[in-house]
Amino acid sequence: MTMSSITFLYFFLPLFVGVYALTPKKHRAKTLILGEGVFVGWHSLWALIPLGLSSLCAYILGMLIDNRRSDKPRQKKVLAVMICIELSFLVICVLASSGAVKSELAAKAFPPLGVFVYTLSSLSYCFDIFKGEIRCDHRFSLVTAYVGFFPCLTAGPLMRYGKVLPQFEAPEITLDKLSRGISLYLKGLAEKCVLSATVYGMWEQLTKLDIGGVSATTAWLGLITGGMFVYFEFASISHMARGIALMLGIELPVNFDHPFKSGTVTELVKRFNVSVTAWFVDYIYRPINGDGKSRAFTALATIATGVTLSMWYGPGLSRLVFGVYAGILCIAELWWIKRPSKGFARVLTLIITMALMHLGVVFFISNDTSYALSYILAVFGRNGMLIDNLTLYFFENYAVILGICIFITTGLADLIYKKLDSYKVSFLPFLQPVWQLLLLVLCTAFLSGSAQSIPGLMN
Repeated sequence: MTMSSITFLYFFLPLFVGVYALTPKKHRAKTLILGEGVFVGWHSLWALIPLGLSSLCAYILGMLIDNRRSDKPRQKKVLAVMICIELSFLVICVLASSGAVKSELAAKAFPPLGVFVYTLSSLSYCFDIFKGEIRCDHRFSLVTAYVGFFPCLTAGPLMRYGKVLPQFEAPEITLDKLSRGISLYLKGLAEKCVLSATVYGMWEQLTKLDIGGVSATTAWLGLITGGMFVYFEFASISHMARGIALMLGIELPVNFDHPFKSGTVTELVKRFNVSVTAWFVDYIYRPINGDGKSRAFTALATIATGVTLSMWYGPGLSRLVFGVYAGILCIAELWWIKRPSKGFARVLTLIITMALMHLGVVFFISNDTSYALSYILAVFGRNGMLIDNLTLYFFENYAVILGICIFITTGLADLIYKKLDSYKVSFLPFLQPVWQLLLLVLCTAFLSGSAQSIPGLMN
């Protein structure tokens, strides 16, 4: 069961929200734990064991760290134990999912769904206690609800305990939050099962072709399609997570901020998965970089952050290559490239940024590094063809959906809605429930068909 499945949409979500709403505020954290158990246990009951251990470690070791505030050496030892435990979960997950460890039990207990999120949440909780930003919480239910908050388990957002604690203590369910939450969830669901699934169909067709017979234009169309697939995969996850959280009375920060509007690679990385990028910057980049005066440490910190961030999205050599590639681009921008803020130069840098990042996309979504390299060579005309019949075929079949995707990713759709809303257009409130119903019907139709078999990048 995922957030974009018929079971979740029509059974788990309405039933859970109903039970949660009827639960007294002081006991809602316990209800969240129940929801986490069902959501994770639906995939595998074995997966509940490391989730429970991670929460228990955060709770107990967080208290030990807090109780040793006056003894930094002992604090560091306890934190080191916490880091080793959580990293061991990540290592087992990576080895099991990559097939390096042939263990059915390990694959069931450490599925990619959830492990990467709850381990970093547990670490964040203990890191912030160690730095003195928060005090440990003696309420186990709140710590557990935070660590395994199920709307975020697929790919975030990653929350900071100090910032979300008041909402977990007394979540307020209002009609406004419920309405906005439903809209956000359905928006994300449509992005997943309509847009992402459709452009993935084109990408899948391309990858089945002999890359040696593909023209440069067709290859570029494939790169654009791959970029749209990645964009809507993570946009959908973020919107669904925030929407479900809003239904539960918890408002999460924006986690996907129109990255394709970025004028630089650095800006794009920050906008792509805001909370996850911020986590790696705070806990990896800054400790390595120190005061930022050494270029060598800045380069090392940037590459390390790029690699670990890319590996967080899934193990594999191709993801590693993508992380190094993105890190090198960020270093080049930091040291040598000036960033224009307006005019034609800004538009030009935006186009260049999109081209550079789309070249890296093939490594991000491909498990075969040699294929990715061959694909990039085809992009630059290695096959000696500028255009072919495949270009016309893909354009005829996918031009409309690609046009819709570009319209959304550039932010034009949101801009038009905000303009209409600022003018207080009278029919917008009336259209909202109609629009929600149409999205529900459309998503149901897709989920009942081919969209249910489309693999995701994070599940």
